[in-house]
Amino acid sequence: MLAETAGSKTEIDTPPPRLDSAVPGFIGAYLFEAAGKATPLHDTDTAAAFASGQGWIWLHLNLSDRRCPRWLAQVAGIDPAVAAEFSEPSPRQVILGKDGILLGFLADFRREFDTDPSEPASLSFLLGRSFVITGRNRAVQSAEQMRRELARGATYAAPTDFLISLVSQFADKLDATMHELLDGMEIIEDHILDERHRGERRRLMLLRRQAAMLHRHMRAMRRALVLADRTIPDFPQAFQGLTSRLHNLDQDFETLEARARFFHDEIDAKLAAETNRQLYALSALTAAFLPPALVAGLFGMNFSWLPWQGTPYGFWIALALCIVSSLGVLIAVKVIGRH
Repeated sequence: MLAETAGSKTEIDTPPPRLDSAVPGFIGAYLFEAAGKATPLHDTDTAAAFASGQGWIWLHLNLSDRRCPRWLAQVAGIDPAVAAEFSEPSPRQVILGKDGILLGFLADFRREFDTDPSEPASLSFLLGRSFVITGRNRAVQSAEQMRRELARGATYAAPTDFLISLVSQFADKLDATMHELLDGMEIIEDHILDERHRGERRRLMLLRRQAAMLHRHMRAMRRALVLADRTIPDFPQAFQGLTSRLHNLDQDFETLEARARFFHDEIDAKLAAETNRQLYALSALTAAFLPPALVAGLFGMNFSWLPWQGTPYGFWIALALCIVSSLGVLIAVKVIGRH
């Protein structure tokens, strides 16, 4: 988890909510001074920090605890309807303005030992003048990364700056994952050029599926930010930098997916050409054995008189006819193939 105590554990697993915690679903909290320096808070100190009005607070919650909305309404002063909406999962990424508070549901990456680190998750947030409240149902990477940065001495003077840095963790992971996909694409390209494309079709299919999934979530986040900037009065302009970065990543993913489709088509073309070569060889062999089969069929007829039936060289003459006819067919097939 994030910071249950001053020592704090890392948010790796998803334990059940602590029923004895002073804050329902408490994972961690930090109090930021005017200069932006963060101090970890115990769950027993969080309510007092909200009431003091000094500095601003980041509170991270496990939303599987159904008591969270009531606590947020009673202690943090959040409108009960907003607190209830914050605690429920959203089917899409969106940012809404709620009486001077930003309520958002954005994509993140799961942080589990037994799952793919690029598997998507959901992060909910409330942004006010003196607080950032984030919540999740499953452990996410961005919250853990922010905890590490705070442990290294990072400072954030305002809640907006912190939230942008938090959401930017998703863009950072997207960028890193995209470069990993590009490296895999380069290896596939080398194998295609070296005519070692066996097995690369499935690998490329998995790469395309992962890229499409990440691109889909990234586009949804960018759309949510652009829509919020258009529809919410006084939406923080500092988000424009993140929006521009997501726009650039959008173009990079489109280029990646276009290259993947091209390599997929090239592999299919090479496999089709290889199949055609095999069918051509099989057809040539079939054609070469047709004349000998005809000769053998003629000489195998049960008639009273057949050519060379009574001569000692009849078999060798028939065999020569078979060989000559096969060679004639092979030569004809080659001539036709050249033209």
